[in-house]
Amino acid sequence: MFLPLTIKMIAPKVASLIYLKQLVKLNSNSPILSTASSTSLIDPLDVIHRMIDLRAQLAELEQQVHTLQPAFYAACLALNTDKIELEQAIVSRRLSPGKWDYSDDIVEQEVLLSRLKKQFQHTHEPISGREVIWAVRLLLLTA
Repeated sequence: MFLPLTIKMIAPKVASLIYLKQLVKLNSNSPILSTASSTSLIDPLDVIHRMIDLRAQLAELEQQVHTLQPAFYAACLALNTDKIELEQAIVSRRLSPGKWDYSDDIVEQEVLLSRLKKQFQHTHEPISGREVIWAVRLLLLTA
C-alpha cells in the first residue's frame, strides 16, 4: 500500500494557467486588454483559444503525472524517509484521511442533517458564491 505524497511545487504549464487567469479578468462591463498596452484590445477568441490550448497541455501533464505515479511512489519508498528535500521541491510522506465505521445512530443523524440543509437551501439565498464561471470541456486531445 502506498501513502499519498505531496509535492510543494507548481509545474510551468500550471503556472501559465495561473498567469493567464491573472492576466485576463473577464467582466461583462470591461473590454479585454493586453498587458503590452492598457489601450490595445485582445481578440476574445484569441484568449479563448489560448485557454483551450493551456487546458489541453494541462490534461497532457495530468496524464503524464498519472502514468509516472506508481514509479514515483516506488522511488520515494526506496529512499526510506518521510521527507525528501530537493532543489526544486520538497516531497513529504503523509497519511491519507482516515475512514470510520459509524454507528447507525450517527449515520441516521448525518442523513437528517443533510436533508435539513437541502430544505434550508431551497428556502434561503446563499451568502456567497454563485459567480459566473466558464467551463472548458476539451473535445479533442492531441497525443
